[in-house]
Amino acid sequence: MMKKVEQGLPSFPDRHDLESLRHHLHGLLFGAMQAMAGAGRTVCDFTDKVLWECAMDMARQVWGASRHVEIFLKLLEHVEGYIGEDPETTMLWRCACAETLEERAAGVNCGLEGPACAILPQLIALAKKIGDPVIERALDFVLADEIAQVRIRDEPYAIV
Repeated sequence: MMKKVEQGLPSFPDRHDLESLRHHLHGLLFGAMQAMAGAGRTVCDFTDKVLWECAMDMARQVWGASRHVEIFLKLLEHVEGYIGEDPETTMLWRCACAETLEERAAGVNCGLEGPACAILPQLIALAKKIGDPVIERALDFVLADEIAQVRIRDEPYAIV
């Protein structure tokens, strides 16, 4: 596979600064909003077809994502960012809108929570590098939540 530069395209900027962190916080905010909406919709869409444990797990997911939205809003304010400064997409939301419960749980888990678990350690390291313990600690708390949420759905749910 040819690299972007080999194709005559500009390379992505290798930003490891506050601006880069602000961009990622904005993306995480919208990911959390979409996870909250997707998990909430799952509770509503499958109420009569799922076990109580599944409905409770999805409700906990909504609660966790709502905490993350609050955290990311505060962190954006902390780095002098604002909602809407970066483009927003619905790509993550689409992961959480599959037709079956199994696909929906996988969409929220793999499409939303999994990528957050991958990027958060990098952002924690970046916050440490730029010397911002507030962001470092807040993202560490969010990472702990995300890991727990991913583990909730390691086993498939039974459909009633």
